[in-house]
Amino acid sequence: MIIHRVTLFNIPKEEDIDFLVSQYQVLKQEAVKDGQPYIQSVIAGRALPDERSRGYTLVGKTIFRNLDDMKYYDKECEAHKRFKAHAAPRRVGDVLTVYFEESGTT
Repeated sequence: MIIHRVTLFNIPKEEDIDFLVSQYQVLKQEAVKDGQPYIQSVIAGRALPDERSRGYTLVGKTIFRNLDDMKYYDKECEAHKRFKAHAAPRRVGDVLTVYFEESGTT
């Protein structure tokens, strides 16, 4: 059960967006579970300007092998905790996170 997770942030300062994009790559390198990398994919980028964006300026997408790995990411992953500590003082408002199970159709 492949899990795709999309997280949206409202980061007002351009330099903070760039910093957090780079921190997503650090997260990918440092996130381990039982001593092994467990995140299948991490990509992040600046949201393109559009009125439907509702103020969100940074998008991160992570892919996990299963729901248990995503739950580990949320509750126990030290690399994710460090990422959240970097993001918290730079963001405005709530973070929006959605995830879904890959259906196998394209």
